[in-house]
Amino acid sequence: MGNEITNGWIEAGKAIATDPDAKILCPVCQKIFLQVIDVRNEKNISELERHMICKECGAYNSLLKPCGLGEQT
Repeated sequence: MGNEITNGWIEAGKAIATDPDAKILCPVCQKIFLQVIDVRNEKNISELERHMICKECGAYNSLLKPCGLGEQT
C-alpha cells in the first residue's frame, strides 16, 4: 500500500507542477481533491513551494518548483 500512495503523490506532483488548478484526488484517502497553495521562497525568488493538502484526512506533501520572475503565484 505504501508504494501506491508514494506513486500517487508522485503523479499528483507531476500534474500539479504544470497546472496548479488540476483536480487531483488525495493519494491517501481518495475522497476529495487536493488543495494547492503556492508560496514564493523569500530567500530564492526563482523558487516556488507548491503545497498539496487534503482537508479530509490531513495528508500533505510539497514540491519545489523553479519559476520565472514574471510567473504569478
